[in-house]
Amino acid sequence: MHSTTTPDERTGFQQKLLAIREDPQVKGLALRRAGDPELAEDALQGAYCAVAGLKNPQWIEDLRAYFCRVLINEVYHLRGQLRATLVEDFESLAGARQGDGGCSPVPPRPVDETVGTGLVAQTWLDRFAARREGLRAAVAGRSTNPGRYRDLIVAVSEQVLRAILGGGVSEADTNDALRAAYPEWFGQKGRADNNAHQRFSRARADVRDLLKAVIDRDELC
Repeated sequence: MHSTTTPDERTGFQQKLLAIREDPQVKGLALRRAGDPELAEDALQGAYCAVAGLKNPQWIEDLRAYFCRVLINEVYHLRGQLRATLVEDFESLAGARQGDGGCSPVPPRPVDETVGTGLVAQTWLDRFAARREGLRAAVAGRSTNPGRYRDLIVAVSEQVLRAILGGGVSEADTNDALRAAYPEWFGQKGRADNNAHQRFSRARADVRDLLKAVIDRDELC
């Protein structure tokens, strides 16, 4: 599809988008969701680039709300959780909860759809509980204490799952939370070497893979 945006419209759009990206409330939203300043900044930049690359931005009715939604999606992408698909399915779109300044709320769902979603959520929780030992055994023993690492990944995965199903956002897989839970492996705050970054990234990937073993993609439909 070819762009129908004129050069002047494109310039105005870029200026408005940059102002939204630099807005303190939007930056605060990014930090609350990311739980880490560097991750928040990466998400802001990623969202900015994604929206800036749209061919026909004039079709967006509320640019601020749209940017907030893309931003939250980017945070979930970077954090390696279930990505925005799960978040959207459980009414966690931009502005769905208090404190997300400037983002429009999501309209309530029909009662029958809400009940159906609740049944699916309970199915996932029951499945998680039934498979806990098998899920734990499948986690790679990455640390010097494999059992402790596996226990941590299972615990974090359950917290993330419950938060998503409840329409919230878990902080359990942020750098600070992982470091506090297992400081001997994830190191001290302020450590920024490549090895530490890999450990955080791999832990979040392990959480994602564990949850993917519980949730059937077809059920998301």
